[in-house]
Amino acid sequence: MEMSLRKLKSMLIIAAVALVAVSCKDDDDDADIIYMDGTLNFELPEFVRPGQILTLKPKGISHPDDGIIGYCWKVSPSMAKNDTTRFLNGLDGDGKPSDGSFTHRFSDTLQTYTVYCIGFSEGYTSSSKSAKTTVVSPGPEKSITGSGINTYRDQYFKADGIEWYYATIDELDWFRQDLAMTGSGVPFRNNEAMDGVFGRFYSYEEAVNACPEGWRLPTDADWEALGKALNGADDSVSYIHQPIPGIAGKLMANAYFNDIKMWEYWPSLGTITNESGMGMIPSGYASFSDPDKDGADYPVTFRGVYEYAAYWTADTAEDGKAYYRYLYCKYPDLMVGKADTKTFGASVRCVRNNKTTLD
Repeated sequence: MEMSLRKLKSMLIIAAVALVAVSCKDDDDDADIIYMDGTLNFELPEFVRPGQILTLKPKGISHPDDGIIGYCWKVSPSMAKNDTTRFLNGLDGDGKPSDGSFTHRFSDTLQTYTVYCIGFSEGYTSSSKSAKTTVVSPGPEKSITGSGINTYRDQYFKADGIEWYYATIDELDWFRQDLAMTGSGVPFRNNEAMDGVFGRFYSYEEAVNACPEGWRLPTDADWEALGKALNGADDSVSYIHQPIPGIAGKLMANAYFNDIKMWEYWPSLGTITNESGMGMIPSGYASFSDPDKDGADYPVTFRGVYEYAAYWTADTAEDGKAYYRYLYCKYPDLMVGKADTKTFGASVRCVRNNKTTLD
């Protein structure tokens, strides 16, 4: 699904860049002209918050004869054709010297925007670059819809300035959102705008201390109790560190990310009901380089988005590993795996004993 979307978007971008280039081209441009040196580029984050203001600076191209390069910018669908911003002969619209930097306030509409830049100079072929960014908003029923959370009715508490919704299942209260507390873990694609959207990804060593006060990382026995409560399973059967059959659809949210369906339908999975209210989404998992080998600022790779939801348990295993529970888009069961406590990054759902048990 992701590959087909990427191919379609790439085709649309190529066509749109051509249209922008035509709209930005000077009337006296010649078709038989030579190229400027280098390749045009600019840096654009993959995700931004509603109303975020960015200043984009073109780089990478130079004039072979040290001439002046003009720039043309457009953001689609925010800007109409006649709104295209042009920097001619190194000057801005007020006639002041400019390096072609472009400032834009992104819309509050939660969707993907394409930014186009054209570099041009009289007598030379223009150079073009395009990039995409997606406006996202944290919290229930914003960028993630279909979670099952009703913000007017459902129970929640506040921590770290965030409303955390929870469900009471059997004798435990369970987070209904993936944890995104500041101070540890990393946001999706290392982009802070995704905090509260996909939550954060934690190593096991981070996860054991990540939950807010009064909450903790669930043990695998807690996950087993959750599964039995949903399935009405015989208490004589043990699912500790074993797959829990038939509950995946009861845990999954029939969710959309900015109108893109997250869990793809598979007959082997069955119907997604979110009967539990847990609202789990396929945000994938992370792979960290080993901090003991690569230093503190180690890179992160994100995998399995739209396919997997992975959550740490508190149970450790042999050889520096710990157990985690996961959902896979094709499986009807809540699966179990083991991963390195330092280099595997999973999501976190916190638990606490519910108030009726405490009273």
